[in-house]
Amino acid sequence: MNRETLTELIRELVATDEMLVVIDSGSAVAEMRADAVKEPEFEGRWAMLESNGWHIHLGLDAVDAIQFVEAVDRNHDGIPKLYYVRFSDTDGRTLLRFYFPNPWLDEQERPVAFQPGRLKFFEEFRDRYVGREGIVFVARE
Repeated sequence: MNRETLTELIRELVATDEMLVVIDSGSAVAEMRADAVKEPEFEGRWAMLESNGWHIHLGLDAVDAIQFVEAVDRNHDGIPKLYYVRFSDTDGRTLLRFYFPNPWLDEQERPVAFQPGRLKFFEEFRDRYVGREGIVFVARE
């Protein structure tokens, strides 16, 4: 993955209001709000993302692929889809996900009527990156 594109995307993601950062090992899931995230630090092969009470060290060399994902949500009533960016390694394992504000949830994550502006925000963000350096869009059923 091109380092310049990768760092640009990370900077823009952490600067986005209401973003949820997720690390998922399969047996444990960590979810952190990206509120008040400091400017990411990039040193050598590492990126450090830090907010109040948490930080993440991401090995930039491990990021092999980036996907913008629209996925059917089978776990929550009233939320038909989820929208996120997925960073994965050479084996296809997920390293990190950034979930966009959901069009079917308000700022307190309560179900609301569909908010087209939230979907449009994801789509515009996606369209700026998909096609660059192999970044793709994936629709998951």
